[in-house]
Amino acid sequence: MSKSFAFALALLSSMFLSPATLAGDPSMGKAAVITAAGNYKVTAIDHKKREVTLQDEEGNSETFVIGEEARNLDQVEVGDIVTVKAASGIAVALYPAPGAALGVVERTGVSRSEKGQKPHGAIYHHVELTGRVEKVDPKKREVTIRGKEASVTVPVAEEVDLGKVKVGDTVRIDILDMVSITVNAGNGK
Repeated sequence: MSKSFAFALALLSSMFLSPATLAGDPSMGKAAVITAAGNYKVTAIDHKKREVTLQDEEGNSETFVIGEEARNLDQVEVGDIVTVKAASGIAVALYPAPGAALGVVERTGVSRSEKGQKPHGAIYHHVELTGRVEKVDPKKREVTIRGKEASVTVPVAEEVDLGKVKVGDTVRIDILDMVSITVNAGNGK
């Protein structure tokens, strides 16, 4: 299996996504989002078996079985282009959260195209961790945060003024993941 198909398979099977930006005090940082994308041409499709063969830009092919949750598979045709996009950001911003309860809040959202349209689906997963600062390491640009049940050491974006972050502060970090899959008409349609 080629690297690009391994990427597509990982994205198709994990399906987590999230907002690409974080709001807050700009001196405390902003989301640094790592992104990846791939385009794959539909070279064969068996609608009854729900099998789609995709070809990457290097000419490698792989066949996937598509689950029933993909309700618009009947709209996919040979020649269509499947675009897979992913983004991830982790612990790149700190937000002051004085008085907030320690803990984790998780949000997941899903969107998909209406019945009868070309398939499009997107999923995001957003984890918000509130904890107390245990250690600040300006040289490594890392902060250790103690949550309700455990501690985690996270990298901090260059935009964050670590002079504003002190041991004992209650802060919030955001961990973001997102994936979207879109099918566009190929062959000049």
